[in-house]
Amino acid sequence: MRSLLRVIAVCAAAYLPLSALAQNGPPKLDKGRLEAYLRYAEGYTDQVKFAIDDPTASPFPGYYRVVAHLTMGQQKVDRVYYVTPDGQDFISGSIWKLTETPFTDTLAHLPENGPSFGPADAKVTIVVFSDFQCPYCREFAKTIREALPQNYPKDVRAVFEDFPIEAIHKWARPAAEAAHCLEDQKPAAFWAFHDWIFQHQQEVDPGNLREKSLQVAKEQNLDLALVGSCIDTHATAWKVDQSLQAGRALEIQQTPTIFVNGRKVSGAVAWPTLNTVIQMELNRPKEIAEAAPDKCCEVTIPKAVKK
Repeated sequence: MRSLLRVIAVCAAAYLPLSALAQNGPPKLDKGRLEAYLRYAEGYTDQVKFAIDDPTASPFPGYYRVVAHLTMGQQKVDRVYYVTPDGQDFISGSIWKLTETPFTDTLAHLPENGPSFGPADAKVTIVVFSDFQCPYCREFAKTIREALPQNYPKDVRAVFEDFPIEAIHKWARPAAEAAHCLEDQKPAAFWAFHDWIFQHQQEVDPGNLREKSLQVAKEQNLDLALVGSCIDTHATAWKVDQSLQAGRALEIQQTPTIFVNGRKVSGAVAWPTLNTVIQMELNRPKEIAEAAPDKCCEVTIPKAVKK
């Protein structure tokens, strides 16, 4: 899904100092009017349901952040906008400051707590949102698991985040939960499950997923009773929910979607392409600082006219 608004003028109020913003607080939005405007601007059909959050602070002085949640059945997508303090003018897109990374807002909302491999102090962090049932994710998994350690053993860290697309992949979410059940006993077991299930993806179905998961757990010398109980009680569902929520807030539309130091790359890109993006980060101009530290498989929301 492309951005909901293309170009909307920003009034002078956008340049109010932070002290004025803090004093006045977030603007009050006419959410019904905003929804009507967004529907008209992008041509969303009546099938799409809207829920618009109240404005919150953003990393950018003079702007507040607004998230619109779009749903159609099981399909969910979030969209991020920036609003001026008077609540009248919106920006859809990125706000850039020449002395900072252009991915400031993305990095502020990008999770990095998932299972990972590579050094914690790596110069480049790749966050991968993936779906265990997605065939494109299977191909990309081979790329990162083989090429990254071989080519960048010290410079790149990879982090896995779940983004199962349940509308089309019936066992993707249960697999994500099972993977974390294994991880809870032994972190390395997550990657054993990750590699196994992508390698044997065509052998898995909703009926045998539990058995296959326990088979991997046995090979990893885990407590099978604990793993089985974890799977049956959905004890790790909250981890998958957190990843999904983060992915929607980052406007993910397909799997795999990756973020290379905050730079969004969609699809199962081949190694030469990924390597080029990594090199861009390793050779980033010194004038562009990092963000402050405190800071097949597609979701489709229908529009009347595609752009």
